[in-house]
Amino acid sequence: MATREANWDTPLDTGGEVFALLENPRKAWIYTYIDHHPETTIQDVVETLDLPQRTVYEYVDDLEAAGFVEQSNDGRPAEYTAHEIDLQLVAGDAERRITPELVEAIARRIRDDGVDTYIDRHGLDGLAVALDYAREYAEGSVTHRIMAREQDLSPLEAGVVLDALRPVVEA
Repeated sequence: MATREANWDTPLDTGGEVFALLENPRKAWIYTYIDHHPETTIQDVVETLDLPQRTVYEYVDDLEAAGFVEQSNDGRPAEYTAHEIDLQLVAGDAERRITPELVEAIARRIRDDGVDTYIDRHGLDGLAVALDYAREYAEGSVTHRIMAREQDLSPLEAGVVLDALRPVVEA
């Protein structure tokens, strides 16, 4: 299936202002936290994610400027809510969707060496392909051996990334 083949020319790895979120796992982590915890404050993010306050302010400002989050109250402290992200990219026969699931998978790069290594080896486009397999893996219709064979990976590498992404697709 063309949409499941990694395409190294897909814009996921080539950048653009909107995709800066995808290149920064900390921003992705903050977006994911706000997405899972609507009407959260900067202080909630700082305390829960154990990030410097200045960094959180800066990244939330960037996310707000990009239209990924918005202040959801008029009072202080400011509360933030995430917007649903659903962007579709098409390059030739390949198409990719940028969704909160993909952003959460990128955020896992900070906490999961398996995801970090996978992104280093296969890029964001490869991660998007692995996320497609992870959905089917969680449903029981694909095994790590099928992904390994179809994507020319070792079974170990396929198993590691599928296990790492399973909580993202089951959330």
